[in-house]
Amino acid sequence: MKIKFFFVWTICVGLIVSSCKKADNNTVNRTADPNAKQHNEDVSNTKSESDNLNTDVNNALSNISGFGKTDKAEALSICGATIDSTHQNDPIPYITITFDGTTNCNNRIRAGVVKVELIAGAKWSDVGAKLRITHTNYKVTFPSLNNHFVTFNGTKYLTDVNGIDWVSIYLGSKTALLRERCYDMTVTFENGQTSLWKSARTSEWGIKNFTEIYATVNGDTTINGKIIDSWGITRFGTNFITEMVQPWKSGTTCGWWRPTQGKYTSTTDNFSITATFGTDKNGNQVNSGCAYGFKLDWTLNNPSSSGNAVLAYF
Repeated sequence: MKIKFFFVWTICVGLIVSSCKKADNNTVNRTADPNAKQHNEDVSNTKSESDNLNTDVNNALSNISGFGKTDKAEALSICGATIDSTHQNDPIPYITITFDGTTNCNNRIRAGVVKVELIAGAKWSDVGAKLRITHTNYKVTFPSLNNHFVTFNGTKYLTDVNGIDWVSIYLGSKTALLRERCYDMTVTFENGQTSLWKSARTSEWGIKNFTEIYATVNGDTTINGKIIDSWGITRFGTNFITEMVQPWKSGTTCGWWRPTQGKYTSTTDNFSITATFGTDKNGNQVNSGCAYGFKLDWTLNNPSSSGNAVLAYF
């Protein structure tokens, strides 16, 4: 049995912030500060593309014997990429994923090389197994967004917290929990600006009623009493820190792109912006069913101003 799961943080806030369908009547500033808007887009794109890569890595390793595959091998492919698994049986097993830089995969064209090493555990499904994922000019281009792109260089680590038991997950009696750590990721944008990203988060996922796949993403470190998901330096050279006020939840019932819960606040030296997910048209979080969209609140420090807007999901 082969089950593919999706570690999704792809909220696409920045990609749709300019297409607001409803703004709160009490908005002080209906158009967010350009730097605040850009930082929100950077938060969204960096998180989403990091987690999309986690998806590819997990699905690839579930089919490679050097990382614990025991039954019959199945055909494996990653859109727009080739996988070199010739070192899967080395003392430190690893694979290399090379992206072709030309294939359009769901409005994403990827280039560069990603190396995945099993640095702890006999197989990836072991409790406590750990991966080291090294990005070398891993570039993600968005053709529908005037070919804007993000390029990753650096290393992150994934830990299998409770062991990946595919049968139990499918039966709904167990979930999978991954812990991510990143301390040195340099992200380069289309205008040549760069930022430094660090992250500490968990992704938990499972299956309900044999049909619905769901995921919960949360920050995984505490700073000054706040649960933090990421921090570092923005493309503008200012410090930032992103607090997970409420875990992000989504699933296949409402669609991965339509989270039913979640709230984060990203604060920089010059502004802060808060995104609240799973809201109705008035910006109130719903208690059941699928949501209309999400609400953005922003505060600028100099000059002092604030505003908010409610946006529909795609």
